[in-house]
Amino acid sequence: MDSALDIRDARAAVERVFGELGLSAFVYTVEPKDTGWELRAECAVEEGWQSIVLPVDPADLTASLSDAGVRQKLRTAWAPHFKACVKESAR
Repeated sequence: MDSALDIRDARAAVERVFGELGLSAFVYTVEPKDTGWELRAECAVEEGWQSIVLPVDPADLTASLSDAGVRQKLRTAWAPHFKACVKESAR
């Protein structure tokens, strides 16, 4: 999984999970690295910005676009890392 279409799918998946987590302000990249795929994100926290780097499985990202169970798996795995991030309801 490394074509431009795959990266677009991965980005769409990340944005969907972030939306479901309720993040109100974030920037991110998701891309293949020598050691595997990586999600690098910064999100707004009360004190400024927080940086987070997580390994991601590109197959899970693609599957999450059509499989609610995989999306739930990603939300469950990512939620603790984004706990301090400002949520939509906190605005």
